[in-house]
Amino acid sequence: MTKAGFLFFTTLLFITHTGFTQDSSAKTTRIAFFAPLYLDSAFDASGNYRLGKTVPRYINAGLDFYQGAALAIDSLDKEGLEFDLQVYDTKNKTSIYELADNGAFNDVDLIIGTVSGSEYLDLATIAREKQIPFVSATYPNDGGISGNPFVIIVNSKLNTHLQAIYNYVLRNLGTNNIVMFRRQNAADDRITEVFKSLNASSSGQVLNIKTNTLNAAFTPQSIAASLDKARENVIICGSLDESFSKKLIAAVGTLASTYKITLVGMPTWEDYRELEAAELRTLPVIYSSTFFNPGEEHAWSTYFSQQYAVRTYSAPSEMAFRGYEVMYLFAHLATQFNDALLQHLSDKNHHVLTDFDFRPIHWSKNGTTPDYYENKRVYILQQLTDTLSKLN
Repeated sequence: MTKAGFLFFTTLLFITHTGFTQDSSAKTTRIAFFAPLYLDSAFDASGNYRLGKTVPRYINAGLDFYQGAALAIDSLDKEGLEFDLQVYDTKNKTSIYELADNGAFNDVDLIIGTVSGSEYLDLATIAREKQIPFVSATYPNDGGISGNPFVIIVNSKLNTHLQAIYNYVLRNLGTNNIVMFRRQNAADDRITEVFKSLNASSSGQVLNIKTNTLNAAFTPQSIAASLDKARENVIICGSLDESFSKKLIAAVGTLASTYKITLVGMPTWEDYRELEAAELRTLPVIYSSTFFNPGEEHAWSTYFSQQYAVRTYSAPSEMAFRGYEVMYLFAHLATQFNDALLQHLSDKNHHVLTDFDFRPIHWSKNGTTPDYYENKRVYILQQLTDTLSKLN
């Protein structure tokens, strides 16, 4: 087992069984934290690590988020912020509803979860039933819920990202030759329809966006057929599919020396190593994200990376930074505002890197109760000459 894995396990045990308590005369804020840590599969009944000398990739996301949150807890402790925290492994054999039946949510003031699918829906339901704010930290989806003003979506939904991307293209690239490439399927239909809706006006289309549907065997020549050597070209990837996106990126790279191209990607592109290819170095690549880390330009980011390396012997991923930010912000809000947390989501005193903008979402125009809250702050990022910069 690696030192990182050992430190992760011992730190997790410490945090899980340790609370930060206030004066007994004051109400103690209680936070329930959920993440996929896979402890049952990683350790046997005697506590021995059984996955060899490394931490498997499928554990990384939840582990990184947890490690970031654990560093935030260290910071909060140094600031004298006092609360009780309980950590739950969502990959444990005990279901969320079994935890609820056993009283795990009794007197809880805040739920934070890096969860998706059924786990997200279960926590959202419990949050509504028990009227506990639930911070969905990483899932970019509302799961079809409505009438649940206790759900707070941190990672903006796809439609919010698409609107931010469209608005940027409209304001900055609208006079260029704009082509969207996509696959022939329902998932890509959704992206196309969102762009069509945003691009519609009473007098017709606002932007001249040509849509080109590609088959699985497309080549760089398939892309070049829609480009103009005499104009600036904007290529929009109209698909979330990873294989299609990476093949499109590679194809555009081969055309970068022949055509003037700006490549516009999806919010799923932020971790694509393919964007580091030498062929793309002088070609602007733009995509959206709800998170921006300025790296060495920001003193706190550098400090966090150093502290993370001391604890884990590795560099922090984006999930680690998000874990810190979410825990740090919402622990402050919960302890400061207590039952009024939902009325203070716009408080910016405890933002670290990300400028969150939580807004109430109403599916009905006449509705007075929010269906949930969503972070509407989406960054447009540009990768160019080995530098990632924020454009908005």
